Formats: sequence, structure tokens, C-alpha cells
Amino acid sequence: MATNHPGQAQEHSGPFAYPFELPAELSATLTIDANEPAPVNAMLLGLNCNWPEGLYGKVGYNHPDAQRLIKTLQPSSLRFPHGVWSNFYDWESDGRRMNDDYVTPYDSAVKDHPELRYGFDGFHELHDALSFEVVHTWNVNYDDVDKSVRRLKDRQSKGFPARWIELGNETFWKTQRSESVRDVEKYIEVAKAHATALRSVSPQTKFSVPVHWRNAVTDPWNQALMKEDFYDAITIHKHMNYSADAKGVTEAFSARQTMVDMSKALQSVFPGKPQWVTEWSVSCGENSLSTLAMASALLSLFDEPAPFQIADYFQINASHPLIHYDRATQVHSRTAYGAAYQVIRDALETSEILPSDVESTKIQPSFDAVSAQAVRQNGKTIVVAINKTNRSVPLTIAVKDDAAARQWSLRSLAFDDTKDSPRFPIDADVLETSASSSPVPILPPLSINRIEIVDP
Repeated sequence: MATNHPGQAQEHSGPFAYPFELPAELSATLTIDANEPAPVNAMLLGLNCNWPEGLYGKVGYNHPDAQRLIKTLQPSSLRFPHGVWSNFYDWESDGRRMNDDYVTPYDSAVKDHPELRYGFDGFHELHDALSFEVVHTWNVNYDDVDKSVRRLKDRQSKGFPARWIELGNETFWKTQRSESVRDVEKYIEVAKAHATALRSVSPQTKFSVPVHWRNAVTDPWNQALMKEDFYDAITIHKHMNYSADAKGVTEAFSARQTMVDMSKALQSVFPGKPQWVTEWSVSCGENSLSTLAMASALLSLFDEPAPFQIADYFQINASHPLIHYDRATQVHSRTAYGAAYQVIRDALETSEILPSDVESTKIQPSFDAVSAQAVRQNGKTIVVAINKTNRSVPLTIAVKDDAAARQWSLRSLAFDDTKDSPRFPIDADVLETSASSSPVPILPPLSINRIEIVDP
């Protein structure tokens, strides 16, 4: 169980009892179509990293502990720079800047900290060593087109293919603009100029524009952008932060459906445009239910047909972090979120998706007791299954057009109760083997599970 890791700090908040009444019988069936495998899109496992914000001094990726962490994680893709600070990122100084009188809540954080560095040199070293993909977030607020083109050429000369470029971060918010992009008309003018110039240097690069997820169909920002064709994709940020009570847990467990509904609404406004979810998170407090909700939402990104081309969790080390860093001891550990992310990543990243259909007891109309996905990895069939109840659930696994009996093994990351939110040594195997004589896997309460199936 999760709390079998002595000495790991735990933080509890949220419901003190499981908030749903369950039926007497719980069950789930996963039907797998093994005949139509498709490569997993590893770009859906991307990450944001919140540097520099004091965790590693003021030098970001240049800090030796930051270097050590990324080398340990070996991420498949990273977004650089993260979040709002990309709107103020000066690539030539590797710091922040403003050069107009546009007023935002971030003024002091930019103007009062000229010493901050993002650590691009360290980021470059890591990229050379690990060859991860990068989603570049471009500064269209303050870079002119000439400086923008020089940035692209600089990155390419340093070995970055620059396949993915976001034209600004959340510029639909007035607080994240500058004088040059003070309204949607000016943003379109500036972003189009950047895209045109950059595309002439790098025709293979794909460009996205930030769009609003609230009132997606009627929002004036979206209405103006939908008439343009200078971009290849749309960027969405979806932070689903709910209260630590029954209502909040219901909303968190329904996050996978919330993502689907949001995607469909935006598809109606921007038909044919791939969707990049370069910031996303799910939370209903610091507890095991949050972790299960986040894991279920992560798994849903791989549902077919997939509307999402890129997804980057927010974040490695802040805002529902995957990693905890103790500055006093310089020790990194995985949070419960981080453990859940790693279980799913290990199963999916180098695999092929197998179309899977789950029939499960419903806890509420908007979500099932069990979420699951099957993949093929190194010749094995792997199932990731998430049990969102506080009782054991038998999972029947059937392979379409094949009734042969199969052997299986089950390993689980299971939480002791709804309050459980442990940390784990960063190199720990967080899965524990389940010994059972049952003919089908029995998913432990409140658990994320890896099931390996032996073909007959």
C-alpha cells in the first residue's frame, strides 16, 4: 500500500470519508481489440517546469539539482518557457523584460528581478543529452519579427528542431498582453507577422494560437481568430481545481468528460485544427481522490479518436507538483501525482494503443467506477486500470474475437484511505504485486493498476 514507504511526508486535506454511496455489487469489463494497434503519441505525456521561482536559486535549468532531476526523469517532452513568463521571456538575456507602459499584475515580478535566469544553457545541455521534444512558447508581446526570426535560427543552430511553436501564452487575458497586442485585432496582426516570417525560415514548424475555453463558441477572442488561417493548431489551458468535498470530488472524477466536452466545443469553432493542451491539471485537495482523478484524466488523453496532439501537465514542481524538492537536503521525491504519472507513462510511452471499451459500474452519471486502457508493449499486452471506489472491483478482460484463456499478473499503487497523499523516493518502484487466486484481476480500493497479460 502507498503508506508502506516509511519516513515519507504526507499532507492531508479534503473529505474524511469516501463521499459516494456504492451499489452492493461492483464490476468492470474491458474489451480489447488487438487487431488495430496504433502508436502512442508520446507528446501527450509532456511537462511544464516552473523555473526560476526560487526552488533552485535564480538560475533555473542551470542549477545542478535541476539538471540532476531532469536527467532522472528523462522526460519525453518539455515546454519552454512555462506559462505566463514566456510572454516576458527575453531569449537573448535568458531573463524577463518589459519595454512599454502596459500595466499587468506581473509588473513587479518582471521589473524587480532582473537577475533571474531560466537556464537556457542548462536546458540546451539537457536536450543534447536526452533528445526530448520541446514545445516552444514564443514572446509575441515584446519581440519584433526580426528578433523572433533570430531566436528561431539560434535554436535551430543549437540542435532544436523547433517543430512546435505557441504564439504567446493566454493572450486572450488582458493581464497577459502588452501594448503591441493590446486587443485581439492587434494580436492577430502581430502573430500573423511572426508566423509568416518564421514559416519562411522553417516550413515544417507548426504554429498554435491561444484560445479561450470558457464560452468557447461565443467568446469574442475565439470568434475573431476562427476567421484566420495563419496558424496550424489551437492551444488550450485547462486547470480543473475543485473543492475538497463531495461536489468537488464529483467534478474532479468527471474531469475526463469535461475535457471531452471542451474539446468538442472548440472543434465546432476551429474545425480541423489540432488541439494542444499545454497546461492542464486536476485537483480536489491534497488527497488520494485527487490523484485518481488526475490519473483518469491523463489516461483519457489517449482515447481514440484523439482530439489532442500535444498535452503538457502543469507542473513538475509547482501547481499540483509531480516532484517535491527539499532544499535543505537536496533530495527529490515523487508526490502521489508523480507516482501516478510515472505508472501511466511507463505503460504507455513506448507502446501501441489497443482500442479498448470499458463497461463499468457507474458511481455517478458522469463517471464510472473504473477507467482502463490497453496497450501493446514489447510484445506484451498491458492494461492500466484505475479503481475510483473504496472497494475492490473485479475486472474482466476480454479480447475481441478471441475467447482463449489468458494468464495475468497485477501490480498496484493503492492508497490506504481518501486522505492518503504520500511521497515516494524518486527511484522507488511504487507498484506492489498482488497475490490472488481469482480468475480475473481484482483491483484494490483507491488504486492505479498495471496488469500484464500473457498471450496464449
